[in-house]
Amino acid sequence: MKWKLKDKANDRCIVSDCGQYRISKFTCGGVDLFLIYHSGNEIGNAENGNQARRIADGHKQGAV
Repeated sequence: MKWKLKDKANDRCIVSDCGQYRISKFTCGGVDLFLIYHSGNEIGNAENGNQARRIADGHKQGAV
């Protein structure tokens, strides 16, 4: 999948080219957490962006 920023004002969220997957980045105390969503439902979390993208790609492969 290809990813792009959700909008120019928000650099903490990316969406997939199909529009069904979203990855949001949260930071607390210097620690990042990436939450992965499919159609508004949380499907997982990751410690880094690459891992989050792999989770979304794996979910799409299993969902199709």
